[in-house]
Amino acid sequence: MNAEPRTEYRKPWVQRHWLLMLVISFLAMMVLSLAIGFGAVYVMMSSIKKTEPYREAMARVHADERMTRALGEPVGVRWEPMGAVEQTEQGQAMFVVFLQGARGTGSVNVEAIYAEGRWRYRRVEGQVDGPPRERFDLNADGDR
Repeated sequence: MNAEPRTEYRKPWVQRHWLLMLVISFLAMMVLSLAIGFGAVYVMMSSIKKTEPYREAMARVHADERMTRALGEPVGVRWEPMGAVEQTEQGQAMFVVFLQGARGTGSVNVEAIYAEGRWRYRRVEGQVDGPPRERFDLNADGDR
């Protein structure tokens, strides 16, 4: 009589470590959800950079000698703008751009209204984080 060696049945790895797989799946879903959420916010905030109020605000920052002196050359964007720009028949813009220069950091706050085909700026205010903490009105004379 030939006795065949008996092989013992062994459960697959996934069945033996089901709790570990559950935890790994949960963590993967959380990371994926956070990545999608942060990606959506980044896309929305970076779309502000393509608007006329953003370009105008940055042009005023670069043209203002007080801001460039306080922040130091070159003045750049430290983080994505925060806020909203709505360009419809009666649109509006309210956002903050965080700035960084060779000497320090600051921001520019913008409030504008879109009417009759053009933007009217209620407030374009630059701020240097300091010390000393300074605020500069960057509105042109005829904007209000």
